[in-house]
Amino acid sequence: MRWHHLILILCLAGTAQAGAATTIPPYTATYEAHAYGNRLIAHSTLSHDGENLHMALDAHVSGFLRLLGRFEFDREAVFHPEADHPRLLSTRSVRITPGRERRTETRFDWSEGRARGRHNGKAFEVQVPPDTVDFLSSVYLTMTGLRDGDFDSTLRLSVLERDRLRDYTLVLEGRERIETELGRKDTLRVVRTSDDSDVELSGWFAPDLHYLPMRLDYEADGHVFRLELTKLEWHEPLISPEKARP
Repeated sequence: MRWHHLILILCLAGTAQAGAATTIPPYTATYEAHAYGNRLIAHSTLSHDGENLHMALDAHVSGFLRLLGRFEFDREAVFHPEADHPRLLSTRSVRITPGRERRTETRFDWSEGRARGRHNGKAFEVQVPPDTVDFLSSVYLTMTGLRDGDFDSTLRLSVLERDRLRDYTLVLEGRERIETELGRKDTLRVVRTSDDSDVELSGWFAPDLHYLPMRLDYEADGHVFRLELTKLEWHEPLISPEKARP
């Protein structure tokens, strides 16, 4: 049972509308997946910190696998939303499985085009292109294209994963109406693939919920794992600086 692979699909959970950071209120979204008598619960949040956005998710597994030890995953990204792409400032991820903990922390220096950090206690430095994103900000960028109509059919991304770069291709498959815990929803289906991996990730994003993913299907080794949105809480809406002026 490859629970560490299932947890990776959470990287698409909790995304915000791109463009102006004040166009979407902060939220907390809860997702669940069930497999082989186990349940994975993930909480995804979006918050605002001045002109920057902070996205985070935390997930844990309950069920008989819990008898073997902790299965937990946390990820955070802080970035500044710009017209063409998010500008990453820092990222952090922690993955805990029985007998093992993997931790990565990264900061970005765009004046030098470098990402510097530590992965499992070892320092690293990577030269990164100007449009480099991480998992969370890559979904934010996908939402920008869907919302603004810039995502016609295919989007290619350079993503920093831990201490290395990987290229992904996202394909817009079309519209699809699906049944969800929040009712029947019209969605846009996007499929993510990579040339050096046989793993495929499909997401169904709802335009009427600021393009939040309603469902994520992760396919690997002939198995499909499904993660579904079960609860969504919008927090206090923000007031734009223009509206706040007397």
